[in-house]
Amino acid sequence: MLDTTNMLASTKRGLLSIGACIWLAGCGSDVESQIPIYQVTQTTFDIRIDATGEIEAAESQKIIAPGRRPKMLAWLAQENTYVKAGEVIARFDSERILRDKNEEEFAVLKLQQDIVNSEASQNQEKQFIQSEQAFVEEEFSFVDRFAIDDLRIYSKLDIIDTLQNRDFLEAKDTFLDWKEDSILEQHDSAMSVLDIKKQGHQRKLKQYVSALNQLEVRAPYSGLLVYVKDRRGEKPAIGNTVFPGRALAEIPNLDNLQAKLYVLANDAIELDKQQRVELTLDAFPDKTFTGIVASVSAFPREIRRGNPIKYYELTASINEQNKDILKPGRKLTATINVTQPAETLAVPLQSITYEQEQSYVYLQRGSNFIKHPVTTGRKNLYFIEITSGLTIGDQIALSAITTGDSV
Repeated sequence: MLDTTNMLASTKRGLLSIGACIWLAGCGSDVESQIPIYQVTQTTFDIRIDATGEIEAAESQKIIAPGRRPKMLAWLAQENTYVKAGEVIARFDSERILRDKNEEEFAVLKLQQDIVNSEASQNQEKQFIQSEQAFVEEEFSFVDRFAIDDLRIYSKLDIIDTLQNRDFLEAKDTFLDWKEDSILEQHDSAMSVLDIKKQGHQRKLKQYVSALNQLEVRAPYSGLLVYVKDRRGEKPAIGNTVFPGRALAEIPNLDNLQAKLYVLANDAIELDKQQRVELTLDAFPDKTFTGIVASVSAFPREIRRGNPIKYYELTASINEQNKDILKPGRKLTATINVTQPAETLAVPLQSITYEQEQSYVYLQRGSNFIKHPVTTGRKNLYFIEITSGLTIGDQIALSAITTGDSV
């Protein structure tokens, strides 16, 4: 907190200096246009980043949503309450599952009826072919019994007609044999398709029956119940659909708590591990905790649904583990000390211009400003270090000057 006070005091001194310089510029007798100026002075410089977040457990036992199909939450146990092993913490709505189960049962029954109808149709066609084959056999017997090829009794035309009848019966008998084989193949193919469909519906039916047996989620361990946020930053709620495999809740280890922090992507300057953090709970603004940055996300991301602002996610250890005050889910604000305060020359960020990888300021010389090169160092959200090019007492413009601007 002392560092924060020094930083605020330093910032105020800088702003007062800026204001005084502007006032002096306005009082000059040769002033043709008022250009805000800043008098270079040695000031306390450090890099401090503000963050927001909440308390969470560094170690916890996850409770995963069971089953293989999405389910709707119908009841949830109150968060941040102590639960015993085996106690119900959530129930899912069974109406949709029952409806889907009944639809699958109906589909299975329908397929069974289709199988029965297919077998009946096959038997009917087989009986028709068998009757046709019996008729052809009788025709063969009749032709063989009365066929006479003696020209003394029948004319050539009658003998030819008899031979044609035999050829026709042979061709018909061959066709009936082919048709019988074709019907068997078609029936086997149709039965295979129906059987595959039936197996698919039976598989789904089994899943629904299993889901009905998993409508209750029980705590695997005894401890404090904390619900887990999804990637959109939302916790489970009654009426929400939960997908299988998702972490629904957790039972944290209260002996090892940490802070989950979020830093605006535009404010993230030189964030890294092992940096000192000061934490203040919103519920206890008079108490301050300290810690160390343990991890920093590689890329910023959105943390609120529909909000395009991106944040870096950090985790920080907490040195003072106080079970009475530190509770998972409690909101906090934090200050990350990237660098320690040090006396150095620093100027406002807006006073620096860049051209071909060279930094410049507009240095006042008499009634004019000249473009003057400088070497810069580290920067924070408001100031940037000057390692060479300026001395204490120099006066510079607070912003870039276009051609024709002068004092």
